[in-house]
Amino acid sequence: MECTTIRKDVNGLEFEKPKAKFDTLEKAITHCQKENVREERTEKVAPYKCKTCCKYHVGRNGSLITEKEKEKLKKLLEPKFTVVGKIDLDSIWKPKPKFK
Repeated sequence: MECTTIRKDVNGLEFEKPKAKFDTLEKAITHCQKENVREERTEKVAPYKCKTCCKYHVGRNGSLITEKEKEKLKKLLEPKFTVVGKIDLDSIWKPKPKFK
């Protein structure tokens, strides 16, 4: 059975839309974190396990998300790089150009 949600189009007509499915809770949490950081997002979204399909979906939980929480999530989602050394690009061998 397909899990769907009811939405309204620009004319106010209702239609069914399939819900996004996640195999693991970790994937659903990561998706929620990315969604909660979006500028237009005002309500928090949270993962839940569906009793119909036994997968995880994402839904609004009714609480508002603050700018402070958004900033904390942005820092959490930033890629972490570590400099392990430097390479002098001028010291790398370069082939001589071939002219005809």
